[in-house]
Amino acid sequence: MNKLIMLTNSPGEISGWFLPLAKIIKETYPKLEIIAVLLPCQYASGTEVEVLAKSKVFFKVVDRKELLKFLLSPQINDEKVLILQLGGDPYWGTLFKLRLRGKLFVYSDSLVHTNRWADKVLLADPRFSKGEDNEIAVGNLILDSIDTNVSIDGSSIAFLPGSRPYGFKLVLPFMLETGEILRKKLDNSIKFIISPFVPVETLGKYIPEGFKLEKDKIISSSGNIYYIEKGEHWGWVRDVKLAINIPGTNTLQLALLGVPQITILPLQWAEYIPLEGIVEWISRIPIIGKPIKRSIVYKLLPKVKFIALPNIISKRKITEELIGLITPEILADKIMELLNNEQLLDNMKKELKAIRFLGGAGRNIAKLVGDELCE
Repeated sequence: MNKLIMLTNSPGEISGWFLPLAKIIKETYPKLEIIAVLLPCQYASGTEVEVLAKSKVFFKVVDRKELLKFLLSPQINDEKVLILQLGGDPYWGTLFKLRLRGKLFVYSDSLVHTNRWADKVLLADPRFSKGEDNEIAVGNLILDSIDTNVSIDGSSIAFLPGSRPYGFKLVLPFMLETGEILRKKLDNSIKFIISPFVPVETLGKYIPEGFKLEKDKIISSSGNIYYIEKGEHWGWVRDVKLAINIPGTNTLQLALLGVPQITILPLQWAEYIPLEGIVEWISRIPIIGKPIKRSIVYKLLPKVKFIALPNIISKRKITEELIGLITPEILADKIMELLNNEQLLDNMKKELKAIRFLGGAGRNIAKLVGDELCE
């Protein structure tokens, strides 16, 4: 029996690339054993293992705390092993390639793919090519993570507070306060979309004073009701007119579905904004870490042109963004501004639907995996 070792890191990569691809591979080759390996990540929610195990796609799921033990003693004696890396620092793929003596395939959705040890670099777009012989344009996996057949037509406002616990506990109350302000101005249904990486049974501990959780809804002391839906399927998006989220993969997923959105980055919590590289780990040093990070965030801010992925990819503003010391009142005003401007929302939908990616990535990568391991 041959094995596929799939490496990944954060909730964004897992929901946007990793899990949709793993399901396609498993459906195509039911007998192939797939091991999921979680790599260190500053964006982690802490519940990735549970989400992956729940999918029932994997022969084994290796948690971050078991990573070094698995790498040093993998106990894999298969004739062929293929390492497929989707996210995380490139050196992990190299380490696994050397340790398991297998081939390494690396998926990349940008010009940054510098792992010279990769046997194949799987590109989301041919424009990312550096002219190397090992590059193959396979398509963008994000398209396999959404339901492109879903029809969207409604008036609901959807809040997406994210998946990371340290952010969720701040953003959820902020969004609920915004909902209370909106309730005085409009009758649109308001709902909260909870990430698959936030266990329903833990949701109660994030509900702020003045609100209570009752099954599938949050009720305020003033009697306002906010319905809760899980974000693991795309049915919730059918009646959405406007989404409010934080930076992350879902900004692109919603964009490809043509959903207008406002992406917020409240700088009053600058120390909780995850950053790339060693800066993030320095920020976790007790006492001095958070002030250092806050200072770094404010220094980096002038270099940040956009925070929502559709804007970053398009290199221009399509969806709305709010960055700064944002209050619920400021956010509520921006929401009302958009809802009162149908032309602006319609234009945003059209521009979002005009974003095009190369499709078929899941099938193309599955075939490459099958050619390597199943023939």
